Amino acid sequence: MLLATSSWPAWYVAALAPFGVLLGVIAVHDVRTRRIPNALVYPGIVAALALALVQPLAPWWSFVASGLVAGLALASLAAVTGGMGFGDAKLGALIGLLLGWPATLIGLFAAFAVGATAGITLVAVGVQGRRDPVPFGPALTVGALIGLVAGGPVARWLWPGLA
Repeated sequence: MLLATSSWPAWYVAALAPFGVLLGVIAVHDVRTRRIPNALVYPGIVAALALALVQPLAPWWSFVASGLVAGLALASLAAVTGGMGFGDAKLGALIGLLLGWPATLIGLFAAFAVGATAGITLVAVGVQGRRDPVPFGPALTVGALIGLVAGGPVARWLWPGLA
């Protein structure tokens, strides 16, 4: 399977690089403080929206819709379960704007898999208790990377008519 990034223009890959740094900084901040800072996420959303409007991969509205759907889905989970915060929802919106459809879907699936695996591992080795919160920002960041690199091809393989 060819990686999604292999056919992208160099300027677009270069434009995505600072977002990788931003997501990494947000993930580290979330691990240390269990908070995702609005001061980083809001400017990131604005910049990702601007990039979504000029990206060469798909219609701009598919990136905007992915950001809205990801943000609203995670906000709904935060409101209903209380297991994640609204910072995670805002980070999800940023990631959706960056990945577009269908990579956002794969990225979110991967984030939940990574988060569950990390949580189970932390409990199993005794670092965290069963009821202790586990920051979700790092899992979202890893899921975003997976979605970015392999999301489109994986989605087309899993759901040929949907992706």
